[in-house]
Amino acid sequence: MRKKRFRIGILIVLLLCLAACGPIAENPPAGTSGDITAGEATTFGIDFPDIPVVAPPATSTAGPKPTEPPVAVPTGTETVAVVIPEGFTFDQVARRLEANGVCSAADFTNTAQTYQIQSFPASIHPQCCYRMEGMLYPDTYEFYLGENPESVLRRFLNNYAEKSGLPDFQTLILASVIERETRSDEHMAMVSSVFHNRLAQGMRLQADATRAYVRDHIEKDPLVPDPGQYAERYDTYQCAALPAGPICSPGRRAIEAAKHPSQSGYLYYFFGKDETNHYTTSYEDHLAAIKIYGLG
Repeated sequence: MRKKRFRIGILIVLLLCLAACGPIAENPPAGTSGDITAGEATTFGIDFPDIPVVAPPATSTAGPKPTEPPVAVPTGTETVAVVIPEGFTFDQVARRLEANGVCSAADFTNTAQTYQIQSFPASIHPQCCYRMEGMLYPDTYEFYLGENPESVLRRFLNNYAEKSGLPDFQTLILASVIERETRSDEHMAMVSSVFHNRLAQGMRLQADATRAYVRDHIEKDPLVPDPGQYAERYDTYQCAALPAGPICSPGRRAIEAAKHPSQSGYLYYFFGKDETNHYTTSYEDHLAAIKIYGLG
């Protein structure tokens, strides 16, 4: 009898322990425990076969961000503040550097055309005109008079790496078009939606800023050899999708607009004489709106 009672006591203790520990967990189903399922993570990008985009190499997030290696600069030399506004093109930056006595436009251009970026992954279309277009980040810089052009370029690139968010190549191109096409920040996301919608439907962007870029900043630049080859690569009335490269250095707001367009069905827009943008979904409505408001 005592043995039977002892066995029952042990059984009761075991049952109480199991109840306190709770049920035994089963293996979680696939897709749980933090796994990202299809459709949860999306990135900006449209597959254009004529715009090669190089996948960035794997990098470690530990420690400080890498920067372009420094170049010796003159000591005890006078400095000058140089303002680079949003939407400045490469040739505008080069000419402003020369006008402020930093370095000659020719030396800066020649340096940029052969420089290999070392501190961050960058995709550059082999048929673009200016290799560093889009990465001369808009800001106010303090340069030395007569500074080494490679040192100047590296300062631009380090600032770009720090402040731009390092957008992918397609985003940088689209952001540059948005920057040059938009006269106010409030319209950037809506203009971005028009471009996204047109690209999604296989339509040409037909952005006037890309045509002006070829006319004013490539064909008129004496430092560009054979400028006639670039119209079909940059003029979005001619090329099928995005230009071969950025058409200016966009600011952070234009980059964000390229990544996060407004939700709309618009395919057309124009800037009217009433100093604002007008958006329409059809070409007929577009022409009708132009008759009402005129082109600004």
